[in-house]
Amino acid sequence: MQYIVGVILGGILTLIAMILNSYFNARIAREKEQREYKRISRDKYISELEGIYIEVLHSLEKVIRDKGMGTESQIEKLNRLDIELGLKSKTKIHDEAQKLMFEISNMAKSLSPLPDEFIPKFEDDDNRRYRLEKRRKAEQKRSEEAKKFSSKVFQMYRELAIDMKAHLDELKKTTNT
Repeated sequence: MQYIVGVILGGILTLIAMILNSYFNARIAREKEQREYKRISRDKYISELEGIYIEVLHSLEKVIRDKGMGTESQIEKLNRLDIELGLKSKTKIHDEAQKLMFEISNMAKSLSPLPDEFIPKFEDDDNRRYRLEKRRKAEQKRSEEAKKFSSKVFQMYRELAIDMKAHLDELKKTTNT
């Protein structure tokens, strides 16, 4: 009789141990899957943010080089990137980017405008030479005037780039720990 009670008790304990083992293994596996999902999502977010930062810096640098004279498509691209930056980045970085864009627009407004260029279908060489010379002089004058603004604008650009890199490094560091 004691033998039968011992076997039953041993069976019950084995059953309880198997159930507990199964429960904890499933829980550990689920937590591991959740951690992996969070890590993959975080890596994807960092990668997307890095792409946005690269595009913002490249677009801003191009507009700065053109002394604030961006094409309509460049300006539209910058506006779209500004929206993405506002949604996915830190407020500080978004604010810095907006201040830089404002400073670039101030620079563009302060510089003397380039002459409107009308290129006739048929143009003789003297008119063409005169038109190109007028354009070249206006561009030189604009470049000279831009030197007053360039150090401040490029300093703001460098600070923005440094803050973006620090933010990405911070995100990558928290992902790895």
